[in-house]
Amino acid sequence: MKAFISLSFCLLFCNLNLTYSQLHSNDLQITNIANEGYLLQSSTKKILIDALFSDGYGVFSVPPKEVTTDIMNAKAPFDNIDMLLLTHYHKDHCDPVLINEYLSKYKNIPFVTNKPSIVFIDGNCFGFIAKKKQFVVITPEANQSISQTINNIPVKVFGLKHLSFYRDSVDLEETMLNYSFLIELDGIKIFHSGDIQKNAFQDYLARNKKWTDSIDVAFLYFGLIESGESDLDYILNTLHPKYIVMTHVIPKEMEKWFVITEQLKKKFPNILLFRNSMDSQTINITNIAK
Repeated sequence: MKAFISLSFCLLFCNLNLTYSQLHSNDLQITNIANEGYLLQSSTKKILIDALFSDGYGVFSVPPKEVTTDIMNAKAPFDNIDMLLLTHYHKDHCDPVLINEYLSKYKNIPFVTNKPSIVFIDGNCFGFIAKKKQFVVITPEANQSISQTINNIPVKVFGLKHLSFYRDSVDLEETMLNYSFLIELDGIKIFHSGDIQKNAFQDYLARNKKWTDSIDVAFLYFGLIESGESDLDYILNTLHPKYIVMTHVIPKEMEKWFVITEQLKKKFPNILLFRNSMDSQTINITNIAK
C-alpha cells in the first residue's frame, strides 16, 4: 500500500513538473497571451510581460477570459511566476484592476515597470501605491537605459519614443515614452520592444552611437518590419537577433502578416508569428547562426 501511495505521489509530482523537466538550459518556451503579452519560460525562470489587460480598443487582440482567469489563479503554466513586467500603460497592455488584484494575491512577485504606469494604475485603483514594496520602478529618460538585477534576473530598460498617431499633423503620442526590456533568463537574452517604430531605434542610436547588447530573441512590434526586407535588414544589422517574434498584429490583418512572414523567412528563417492565445513554441538558441 505504501509503495502504491509513493508511486502515485511520484507520478503526480512528475506530471506537475513536466514542463520544467522538458526545458533544457538553452531552451525558451514562448506562450502567446494576446497582442504583446507573453509568458516566457526558461529552464528555471518564468515571467509575464504585458499580459494583464482586457481592452483592445476594439481593434487589437485581447486574452480570452479563461486565459486571464488562469493567470489570476496561477493555474499552470502560470504558476511560479518570477516577475511581472509592463512596457507602458495603454489599455491594450495594461488593465489597472487586474494588475492591482494580481499583486494583491501574489505578494512575492515583483512588478517591473515605469513611473508613468504606476501613476496611471494608482489613478484608476486608489491605494495601489500601498503595494510599492512589490514595485521595481525603472524610468530611464528618452534614449537612455538603466540596468538592474531583479530576482536574479538581469533587466535593462530602454526609454524609447512610443509609436506615433497623427491627427491634423499633431502626434497624439508626442510625449509618450515606451519602455522596452532586455531580460536575461538563464543566459538567454530577450528583447521586448513594446510599441515602437524604426525612428525610436534611430534616435537611440543617434545618442548612443551603436547598439551594444546581444539579443537571442527579439519580440518586435510588427510595424518595425512593415516595409519588408529593407526593415528586416535594418533590424538584423542593428540588433543581430537569433530569433524574431512578430507582435501586436491586428487580428483582421493576421492572414496578410502570415504571408509577409513566410516571405521574410526566405531571408531570415527564424521568424515566429503566433495566431491564437495560448499557442506555444519552444526554441533552442544553441548554435543558431545570426
